[in-house]
Parts: sequence; structure tokens; C-alpha cells
Amino acid sequence: MKNKEKIEKSFKYYLLDHPKQKFVYEYTRDIILSILSAFLFAYGFRAFTAPESLPAYDHLISGGASGISQVIVRVISLFRSTNNPTLDNTLQSVFYFVINIPIVIFAWLKVGKRFTFLSLVNVGAVSLFIKFLPDSFCKIIDFGDQVIARALFAGILTGLHSSLAFVIGASSGGVDVFAMYIANKKSTSVGKFALLINAVTITCYVLVTILDYNMYPGKITTSDLNLPEKSTALQVATSSVITMALYTLVYYFTSSKVIDIFHTKNKKAELQIITTKDELPTVMIHAFPHACTVVDGKGAYSGTPIKIIYMVVSNSEVKKAIQIIKAVDSHAFTTVIDTHQVYGSFYIKPLN
Repeated sequence: MKNKEKIEKSFKYYLLDHPKQKFVYEYTRDIILSILSAFLFAYGFRAFTAPESLPAYDHLISGGASGISQVIVRVISLFRSTNNPTLDNTLQSVFYFVINIPIVIFAWLKVGKRFTFLSLVNVGAVSLFIKFLPDSFCKIIDFGDQVIARALFAGILTGLHSSLAFVIGASSGGVDVFAMYIANKKSTSVGKFALLINAVTITCYVLVTILDYNMYPGKITTSDLNLPEKSTALQVATSSVITMALYTLVYYFTSSKVIDIFHTKNKKAELQIITTKDELPTVMIHAFPHACTVVDGKGAYSGTPIKIIYMVVSNSEVKKAIQIIKAVDSHAFTTVIDTHQVYGSFYIKPLN
């Protein structure tokens, strides 16, 4: 363990002394993680969200650019009387990339160049993976008609996809760019914005798909439907589309919760520190880009003069803060309180 920490410190110091190598290392690492992030989403989309082997009425509705792409593919389907899953898969890949072009331009102008580059790598990799992942590979995990399992796994993979991108200071493209931009401006969590922006996609997909099957009932594969007595294939397919939309809510909810669990940058915690060390407030404001408030107090039992320090930090900074507090005053009493929102000046490192 000590050898591992020693190696990590030596490597860190080496990079600090060699800025060119540090630049290459960080970009190589982040590009690899962007591609991994893209693979997680593409696999989840092909295997669980919209498997090529299932008809459109059994597809979950993805969020963001991929969800909009699904809607566009369904609109195009209105102009042909037969199903063509292979063509739909190709169109999905193409439209996913095209829709992200204006979003990437927005990110370049409003967020940051490094953020935009890594997001573009992510978007391009997703588009390629969706197109070229073998269908046999996507069937390695097959839940069959267990739709709730598909929704949960798709949500988890999509949440990990976005979270991994956020961790390296990028995004997975699409709605995530706007969600990240809004969350940074309002200094609040990301998941609820993605959930809000994506919600309208469900309604559009359902309406277009129902219209498609009303225009071309022959597209409904009756062998895939269990037709109750006195129910037509069109009625059952329509019911199936609406049911999948409800399961999609499970998918969205799971995805947003995974994002908020792993993406802690915009989550805050209030520290209340009781100490006898007068120098601790100065140490804390030098260690973090945040100020603090100090109140003089007195121990109720001992009558000893104390300092009560109030400070708000990001959740990702809590561990470091506790380590510093213990180093300065091993007897300090600290409480950590989750904070929903902060109003006023609170520094968040900008994306570049």
C-alpha cells in the first residue's frame, strides 16, 4: 500500500515537472475514458433500449439526441409501408451524429474547447458503436420479455455513460451539454435537468409510432403479440407502445439517479467545525477556493473558548477537508450536512 502511494506521488510530481508529458497523458486518458463511456451507452442502446430484433412498439425511448433520433427515424418510417430494422439502425447512427453538430458548436462557444473536443469524441464513438456493434454481441445478455430488467440495465448504462463523461470534464453530447451548462450556471444537480428536458421525447415517439401503425397495420408482427380475444393487432401494438413509454420512465429515473450519485461536482455540503485551534480557519480558506464564517463560543462543560467554523464545500472536497481538519486539530468536532442549494457566491472550477 505504501509502495503504491509512493509510486503515485512520484508519478504526480513527474507530470508536474514535465508539462508536455502531462498534457499527452491527460488527453490520452480522457479520450480512452470517452470511448469507454460511448461503448457503455451504445451497448445499452443496442442490447436493451432498442434491440434490432424487436419491433418498434417494444423499444424503450432513449433520452437526448439518441431519443430525438429515434423520433426522426419513426417519422421517416411514415413514408414506407414495410419495416427495415437495418436501415433504421443506420439512420439512428447518422441522425445521432447530425443532431449533435449544433450542440457541439454551442459547447465550443459557451462551455470550453477541451470540453467540446472530448464530447465530440464521445458522440462520434457512440455513432460508430451503434452502427457497427454486431447484433450477436448485443445478445450476450438477453432478458427476453423482461422489460423492467431492460429498463433498469439501460438506465444504469446510460447513467454511467454520462457520469464517466462528466468525471473527465466532458459530456456525452446531446441534452447533457445543456444540462451541464444549466447546472453550472445554477450550481445545482445535473440529473433533474436531463430528466426534464428528455420527458417530451416520450410523448413524441408514442404519437408518431401509433400514427405509423394506423397508416400501415401490416408493419405489426402479429407473431410477436399475444392477441387477447376480441382485440386487434393494432390495438395490442398501440397498447404495447404506451406500456413501453411507461417503462421508459423507469429507464429515465434510473439514469438520472446514477448521474447524481456519481456526479458530485455540483453537490454541496456544509461543514460545522468546533475547534480550539485559532489557525484552522486560515488553513481552510488557503486549502479551498471558498470562504468561511467564524463564531466565537465556549464549551458548555469545560468552559474552554472555542471557534465554530461554518463552511460550504463541494461534496468531492469533503474528504480532503476532513483530512486537513484532523491534521490541524485531531480533537476537532465536525458535522457534515448535505446542502440542497447555495445562493450567493460559490466558486466552481469552470470547464475548459
